[in-house]
Amino acid sequence: MIQIDMTFFASILNFLLLTALLTFFLYRPVRKFMMDRRDRIKRSLQEAAQSRAQSAKMKQEYEARLAQASREAQDIIEKAVVQGERAQAEILDAARKEAKAILEQARAEAARERQVAFEALRDDIVDLVIATAGVVAGKKVDSADDEAIVKRLLEEGWLSDAGEREL
Repeated sequence: MIQIDMTFFASILNFLLLTALLTFFLYRPVRKFMMDRRDRIKRSLQEAAQSRAQSAKMKQEYEARLAQASREAQDIIEKAVVQGERAQAEILDAARKEAKAILEQARAEAARERQVAFEALRDDIVDLVIATAGVVAGKKVDSADDEAIVKRLLEEGWLSDAGEREL
């Protein structure tokens, strides 16, 4: 049976005192430590969620900027290609015009040289005809006779001013 005496009351008092001391010195600090730890973990999880959200947002912004930069680079390349083709066409056109001008100049020069050659040939033929006529006629032909012979040859079409008739 249970005996109630002073030791019983002393044991109850010791138990209550020990419980109060353990509560004050052990349970409250441990509980405070656990609450602080729970709050730190909660804040850390919230910060991690915010960091994930922020990094996802930054990733989207980065991808958008990258796509924009890629589009701009493609536009620049396309403009450069168009500009290069335009420059090539302009250079080819200028080269064609220059070649045409050189060809026209060469044709004109050739026509002038041909005209000069025909005139020189005509003068040589006239001199030869006059000399031959003088030998055949057996007399010396003077300048009045020269002019008459040349005039007659021109009228008959043997000599032309343009030098186009070949003898």
